[in-house]
Amino acid sequence: MTTAAIDIVILGRPYKVACPVGQEAALQRAADMLNERIHTFKQGGKAGSNEQIAIMLALNVCHELELEKDKNYQYADAMDKRIKMLQHTIEDALASKVG
Repeated sequence: MTTAAIDIVILGRPYKVACPVGQEAALQRAADMLNERIHTFKQGGKAGSNEQIAIMLALNVCHELELEKDKNYQYADAMDKRIKMLQHTIEDALASKVG
């Protein structure tokens, strides 16, 4: 996969980051979201070192990711059950037509 280097700014500090070609805008949006979360975190009176802020925000993002993964698993499980139910319904309908 081809990568491109883009410049982002986090906490006022520039970084050159490699990302897959075509995903530059998404990475920039992620950097903007992180900066917004940092700003909100600091405004909430939760002062600390940049390292502490980064760790707390990373923990929050990881927690959100785990919640989304759980939701996706539950959705996939529900869809699997519905598909199986539909398959049985179709099989029963076909069997009643044959018999």
